[in-house]
Amino acid sequence: MTNRPEKIDLSDIKSRKVDENMLNELRDLFEKADEQKERYDFTWNGKAKAYFEAASPSTKTLKPDEKESVDFKNSENLFITGDNLEALKLMQESYLGKIDMIYIDPPYNTGKDFVYKDDFRKSKQETDLSEGNVDEEGNRLIKNDKNSGRYHSDWLSMMYPRLKLARNLLSDNGVIYVSIDDNEQSNLRMIMDEIFGENNFIGDFIVRSSPNARDYGHIGQQHEYALFYSKNKEDTITNKLPVKDKKFKYNDDDGGFNLIGLYNSNEKFTPENRPNLYYPFYVYTDKKIDNDFFEIGLEKKENSIKIYPPKSVKNNVQFVWRWGKEKSAENLNKDIVAYYDKNGEYKIVQKLRNKERLIRSILYDAKYASATGTTEVEKLFDNKIFDFPKPTPLIKDFLEVGTNKNSLVLDFFAGSGTTAEALFKLNKEDNGNRKFILVTLDEKIDESSLAYKNGYKTIDEISRDRIKRSASKLDDNSGFRALKVENTNLDENVFKKASDLKQGQLIMDIENNSDNRSDYELLYDVLISSAFEYNRPISIDTLDGKKVIKYDYFGVLSGVVAYFGDDLSDDLIRKIADLKPLIAVFKESTFDKSSQKVNLLEQFRITSPDTKVKVI
Repeated sequence: MTNRPEKIDLSDIKSRKVDENMLNELRDLFEKADEQKERYDFTWNGKAKAYFEAASPSTKTLKPDEKESVDFKNSENLFITGDNLEALKLMQESYLGKIDMIYIDPPYNTGKDFVYKDDFRKSKQETDLSEGNVDEEGNRLIKNDKNSGRYHSDWLSMMYPRLKLARNLLSDNGVIYVSIDDNEQSNLRMIMDEIFGENNFIGDFIVRSSPNARDYGHIGQQHEYALFYSKNKEDTITNKLPVKDKKFKYNDDDGGFNLIGLYNSNEKFTPENRPNLYYPFYVYTDKKIDNDFFEIGLEKKENSIKIYPPKSVKNNVQFVWRWGKEKSAENLNKDIVAYYDKNGEYKIVQKLRNKERLIRSILYDAKYASATGTTEVEKLFDNKIFDFPKPTPLIKDFLEVGTNKNSLVLDFFAGSGTTAEALFKLNKEDNGNRKFILVTLDEKIDESSLAYKNGYKTIDEISRDRIKRSASKLDDNSGFRALKVENTNLDENVFKKASDLKQGQLIMDIENNSDNRSDYELLYDVLISSAFEYNRPISIDTLDGKKVIKYDYFGVLSGVVAYFGDDLSDDLIRKIADLKPLIAVFKESTFDKSSQKVNLLEQFRITSPDTKVKVI
């Protein structure tokens, strides 16, 4: 709808002694406003910068940490420490359209929690550093005070690029859940509508997080929210939740069931507009099935009674059936039968055997309360070392609705690691093989806290330890591969096929990596630049007496073959080329003279011309 300003009578203004130029400016202002076509728009101070922040490439890399990992070489779970914006950027090519579900519990912007400040690379950097807003690398956190004039804008600018990048990672039928409270719920809804599209909004959960209510002065608040969106709603497939201890009133050879009338109780559907749903059933009164149930059919027979749908009690409107004749014929005396009720009437009923139901929009059960999450962590650590962790039953239900047994799940505000534990629990229940990617900051812990006194210095330490403890408790051996967002030590290089390489290019491709980087660090620089996934199995093989790293790529055991040793013999080159890897990687320092590079080029050109050769 276009809003137009009301016409203003300027005669009263003219009667006063007002400057003529001011009067003309005022007239022009209202005339232009009257002509301008206005439209609804959602914007804030800093939105353009947030948009470009999402589009700008990362200058970081991922450093593997074998010591902090569990089963580093084989695990397909990832735990990434560092700024989640950089992590999301580093995942863009490798995981584009490959994430099945995202769950995040971002800062609620209460005025007490922290919000990321993404870009301090400008002239403002020194000022922020002196004020303690950033660290020496320019990427620290600051409090977002409610008194700030940019209170909501800063939060939106933090969330926008992360959500925009996250959408890219979702598969076409993927879903995302975002927990939030009243402080930013309305703004989150608008930013999600813009990024994911209003038509992909599935629902808004109300979660009873505080059954006893938190005193907010004028109201005792009991709930939080979780927004539920899809990448493409038309392609999205969700699952129902099992109903435990379901009780049935009736039983037959196929198990328990309850009854529901087959008619459609909506008065809008009548024989006039749904003629295909209005037809008679015949109850065969001489063919009793069991107790008060009788056989039915669509043809009249001896000793049969004709049954049409009933009429509404309120308005005497004729109802129709919920099923057409074809579907009814397929289910006669299986899922639909006649029931002789206590009033002496025959009714056409459907047997309901469902032990599952759609997830409800109001999550009221006590298991969803914040206190449940606190208790879970206390039991794992024998101490209260983390404030307000999300309860695993909440995330587990989200996982059950939004994933299949082999889904890849992302949580880039991982906090204490609830998502990983919930995933372990669900995998144990249904024998699933879901995998996770968790991202959290190495935010420092208050030295006066119980967590610090128990030996934890940063949040990511708590999260990793929780994953290890919960996995041990649940007998989960899937482990995780620990990675850390750090500055890259490699120059930008272009991959080339061996058949495209020339001797001069290899000679000029001089060593460009730091001397102290491990083999796994060098490998991950290659994986990132070549858009390989970061959670594929790694194996160490011996060829010609030398250690060679093989990186699996969806069953291709030689997806990447890397040799970072000091000696590279002609025989070893031949054996690596015989593996026909997608990518072969070598260190510049391995080559004593340029003739060795020429031999490398020629061997791959002959044996495996499609292999991309990299010398770093």
